[in-house]
Amino acid sequence: MNERKKTTPIQFAVNDRLDDIFQFFEHCYEQGWTDGLPVYPPTEKAVNEMLRYTDREPDENIAVVPPKNGVATTRTIAINAIMAGCKPEYLPVIIAAVQAMVEPEYNLYGRQTTTHPGAHLLIVHGPIRHELQVNCKQNVFGEGTRANATMGRALRLILINIGGNKPGITDMATHGQPGKYSFCMGEDEEGSPWPAFHVERGLHASTSAVTMLCAESPHNINDQVSKTPEMYLGSAASTMATLGGNGLYRSALQGEQGLVITAESAQWLAEFGWTKPKIRDFLFLNARQTVGQLRNRGAWGKSPLPDFIDGKDDNARVPIVNKAENILVLVAGGHQRHMNALLTAGYSMSITKALTRKNGTPITSVRDFLL
Repeated sequence: MNERKKTTPIQFAVNDRLDDIFQFFEHCYEQGWTDGLPVYPPTEKAVNEMLRYTDREPDENIAVVPPKNGVATTRTIAINAIMAGCKPEYLPVIIAAVQAMVEPEYNLYGRQTTTHPGAHLLIVHGPIRHELQVNCKQNVFGEGTRANATMGRALRLILINIGGNKPGITDMATHGQPGKYSFCMGEDEEGSPWPAFHVERGLHASTSAVTMLCAESPHNINDQVSKTPEMYLGSAASTMATLGGNGLYRSALQGEQGLVITAESAQWLAEFGWTKPKIRDFLFLNARQTVGQLRNRGAWGKSPLPDFIDGKDDNARVPIVNKAENILVLVAGGHQRHMNALLTAGYSMSITKALTRKNGTPITSVRDFLL
């Protein structure tokens, strides 16, 4: 038994030559190598096949993952991706996502150890969405698509097995949320009347990229009746400025809040001349609560108010972020005029990374690595 504790999932899968996948899962569960769900054995053959989809060396250090500060190598990232059920060609997305999460602005240590129910949302942009069949439309946050389900899950296993994220030990989430099993979406760029999200962040439309955002569960906003953009987005503003949300109490800090709208809604708003900047400006001005409403509840007094808010004026209206640019607007989802609020802890920033070769050259396809 002591010898077993020294093994890794790949060593166990290869060396023991298991005939029974259930035995493999039971051992992984006992060792704390899973999220509680069954995992695939990362055999040597499977790992080698996945490593074909990168030009990085197998033992190259990709990132140091807190709170344990384990070193994520190309190989260990591949191992966890296989355990999650990923196809080999998903590896470039997962590597880029891991690199994004360890950027200082993302505050991964804080996100790993917080009581807040944040989960790591992987957003996929660019042509890679079609190549990997990432769901961007109907049921975008739900079940049914392998790429979404397994890539999001791979990140969670990496955080567990490399980062040492253990519920009740290092992960102190009070309630958590289902997105901590898997949280992944694609952006509906074809359905949007506006530039894609990664283009707004300075990348070319033909570049494939990922964005990592640590957010709560999507909160549905149902408005099928409003006849004007102001009324429609007013519903979103009301939901995003809920009195229990972190944003209102931490809006002086560097943090973001997000809104996901359907292509149907985006096209309708565009017909009225609304752009993403105009939507952000509207939400910044209207997703607010008064100082009087916020005082002596929630996280009052835990962090300062923005400089432009007079904390002695009960009628002063406090925003959910410190500037309009920190409201993220994404287009995804299926039919009807639903929206979803992506609320955050209020003190971490999303990170966007292009999918590239080791030398930084953007890839046009995951098959670039096979040439």
